[in-house]
Amino acid sequence: MLAQGKKRPAQQLEMTPLPAVPAMPDAFPQVVGTQVFGPAYKFTKEPAVLEAAQGISAMGSRILKINAVSGGQLTPFIAMPFTHYVLWYRSNGDWAGGLTPELRRREYDAMYLFTKDLLTRYDTAGKTFFLGHWEGDWYLLPDKDVKKDASPERVAAMIEWFAVRQKAVDDARAEVPYAKCRVYTYAEVNRVRDAMKDGRRRMVNAVLPKLNVDFISYSAYDCQLLPAEEVRATLDYVNAQVPPKAGLPAKRVFIGECGLSWQACEADGARHEQRNRELLGKLLSWRPAMVLFWQYYNNEVVAGRQVGFWLVDDRNQKTPLHATLTGLFAAQEEAAREMRQRARRLPSFEEIAAFSENWLAARGAR
Repeated sequence: MLAQGKKRPAQQLEMTPLPAVPAMPDAFPQVVGTQVFGPAYKFTKEPAVLEAAQGISAMGSRILKINAVSGGQLTPFIAMPFTHYVLWYRSNGDWAGGLTPELRRREYDAMYLFTKDLLTRYDTAGKTFFLGHWEGDWYLLPDKDVKKDASPERVAAMIEWFAVRQKAVDDARAEVPYAKCRVYTYAEVNRVRDAMKDGRRRMVNAVLPKLNVDFISYSAYDCQLLPAEEVRATLDYVNAQVPPKAGLPAKRVFIGECGLSWQACEADGARHEQRNRELLGKLLSWRPAMVLFWQYYNNEVVAGRQVGFWLVDDRNQKTPLHATLTGLFAAQEEAAREMRQRARRLPSFEEIAAFSENWLAARGAR
């Protein structure tokens, strides 16, 4: 049983790799994390995404999810003490009309060179990178009409796009003699319930079974408010669509996006904290590799009003949920320190996931 300490250690522990879980050598020590995309405000002279990443790091987070344009653009983020980077890379629909030879060449070259650069430059740092994209079902349904099926032509084009991307990453991984750094691919689904309950042709049932992708991200807004048992059934359904892959865990689905906005919680900080804390705990109960809250700074403004997908608001005020996640990260660090002193090892993924779920539940019982 992991101890639940109250004081943050003066120095963070290095928690990767985790040799105690050989089936998942790059297990995610924290499981819970956040991200920043298109922030609508900032407070310093730094670029907005970099400023937000600094804030995420200051919380004690080891996971960062951002949009990556190039390897060079990542340089200031690599210097931060993150261990896992989830990246949108070349997330666009240029392929939707079919991959011409030129589009295929450009996609392959970009993915291959980016992967090779990451493995070559950052191997000694022991970082883990996930290269993926934004919500794939909206690429299949560009008008976002969920009453329609995705067209067979777009489905076929997406499958080919993923095949090119995966081969590029596989080829780079085969060529570079890396030891500590890891680069994985992921595909993101977001309209799972349409397929699961209504039989619609979606990415989860029409594309995933044809892929050799490493991981699956689920932007889980269409299931996050369901009862816990239905959430777990939905995640089981997603995971069942993915062909097995040697060297990777049986559960390869993580939560790429989830969360309720400030407005959805009636602009009440306590309610926002409670509902999102409970939502995170519910998703954790399935044991996904990561659960990522959307997001640190808000990105949506409607009629001049901040919708409030945030941990820090547009007046630079930290929300109660910010305090909860900061407390969770500190408790994880202290639990890891205690285990290393007592058992001479670091917590496994399963232990940290269970610890995090229990800690969040206990927070609500206070």
